[in-house]
Amino acid sequence: MNVVCVGDCGIDHYLPSGERRFGGITANFARHARDEFPIDDVIQIVSCVGDDDGAAMVLPSLSASGIDCHISKLPGATPVQYIQIEENGEKNFVRYDEGVLREFSFGANERKVVAESDLLVAPVYLQIIDLFDDLMAIETAGLTAVDFADFRQHPDFELLEQHIACIEIGFFGLSVDDTNAIAHIGELAARHENLFVVTLGADGSRVFSGNKRFDCAAVAIDKVVDTTGAGDAYAAAFLAAYCHGGSIEDSMRNGATLAAKVVCNLGSWS
Repeated sequence: MNVVCVGDCGIDHYLPSGERRFGGITANFARHARDEFPIDDVIQIVSCVGDDDGAAMVLPSLSASGIDCHISKLPGATPVQYIQIEENGEKNFVRYDEGVLREFSFGANERKVVAESDLLVAPVYLQIIDLFDDLMAIETAGLTAVDFADFRQHPDFELLEQHIACIEIGFFGLSVDDTNAIAHIGELAARHENLFVVTLGADGSRVFSGNKRFDCAAVAIDKVVDTTGAGDAYAAAFLAAYCHGGSIEDSMRNGATLAAKVVCNLGSWS
């Protein structure tokens, strides 16, 4: 299987300590995917970094991971996510500087890589909607999975419905209190026969597959240290199982197990 991950890779900057770690939704997913998918599967990443010291953190981490990298180095700053951790371990995204990602566009090589994917995986959030629209216009013969990364803060159902015909699998990080949004996601899954995964933190996860619903409890742990990257880990483990014939229930348990390992440590990598 040829898995192509498209989107952001950058730096997670923790406040107030100033500690910096390699991160980004797409980079996190790709690293976990390399561990979770069979070794014969190809994991590729399409992204960009700046020409600053952030790139010096990102590029070696990816190049040593067994991931095929198509990463443009552009003049400017590597994307940075500023994070504060609450006492209960819950992440708080304080600010996001997309840096060179705002200038990034797909060239002929990147479009060819995307078009040849068996599984295309990408996030979408407020700062990269134009890039996401361009990505969705590239025709592929395989599955497309999208992480609607800021859907709780910006529940853009118009964007979802605009591209729903191109998206087989969607991931949404919400709370059990987001009852209206969850219900609407379920209605869209039934209407369009999509597979939509709603992760709910300590309350587990829910999958809508067409008009069917599946629920999975979170894996119990002693202490949550940092929830950064838990959703990325869940998505990678879920897709690794599901795309190789696993049942929805087994795929959900696979996702929950890896997410539980990630939240026990500071940073998006266990």
